[in-house]
Amino acid sequence: MSEIGKEIRLDLMINGTRKTFTQSHVPYSKALDYTDGEAKLFKKDEEGNDVAPPARVLTEFRAEFVAGLFDDKDLTGTVLLDGIDAWDRDLIMEIIMYRVLGYEKDVEESDPTDKKDPKGKKDGK
Repeated sequence: MSEIGKEIRLDLMINGTRKTFTQSHVPYSKALDYTDGEAKLFKKDEEGNDVAPPARVLTEFRAEFVAGLFDDKDLTGTVLLDGIDAWDRDLIMEIIMYRVLGYEKDVEESDPTDKKDPKGKKDGK
């Protein structure tokens, strides 16, 4: 599984073999590069409304951007998209949002249907 924290870690399948990519330093300038680059993908229609790019174009831009965060030049956007499991597809945006742009994840609220007593035991057992 891949993680987001101070160090970015990607576990990808490449030619049937799992390869791990890590990166500990992300310059702040990358946040500026990301916002500038994504903004250029949005166009205006005749009435001046923003028109979002096709999902594939946006996804490929984001994958190339994340790959560019790593010093390992073997990691490209294509390698990232081909190597990441579909189950982990949100990881690309998580890296951008939480590691590059500095947003903080919301602490998940407890499930109101999960009946635990104050001692942490389910259904008081």
